[in-house]
Amino acid sequence: MSGDIGDRSRVGDGSAARRLPRDVVVGACVLVSCAVAYAITFSFKQAPAALAQNVQPASFPRLVISVIAVLSAGQMILSWRLPEKALKPMPWTIAISAAVMIAFVIAFDALGIVPAMVLLCFGLPVLWGERRWHLIVPYAILFPAAIYGLFAKVLGVHFDPGLFGPW
Repeated sequence: MSGDIGDRSRVGDGSAARRLPRDVVVGACVLVSCAVAYAITFSFKQAPAALAQNVQPASFPRLVISVIAVLSAGQMILSWRLPEKALKPMPWTIAISAAVMIAFVIAFDALGIVPAMVLLCFGLPVLWGERRWHLIVPYAILFPAAIYGLFAKVLGVHFDPGLFGPW
């Protein structure tokens, strides 16, 4: 590879073909998504000062979106310096994992937070090939309980009860 930043691949006649690195394209898509999500936060209503405790409803999503955007921009910058590696075929578990996570969002609304998280925390490790049941079962029970305890009990976040009623 020559010292030219844009020289990413060669074509049959030996001339340099210029194209953007994959990470720049993906990063640009992430940045556009971040911009759209950040714009949506402007529609969030302001909480009264007594309830907001110095943190408005849009503050946390904006912080998360900003961190994602900064990390994405950093990856885009680094992609110009690193050589691209050949892509391997996508494992089937990636597509199935995405479908499971979409099902989790539906189950979250229908079943409630705890049953949906238990199913997710049990199903994904099994899908990914984990067979140490002595680790999976406690994880599938304790992690959702800890998340629910933190958000519902400590932070006072209300979750809709779902099919099985309140927890």
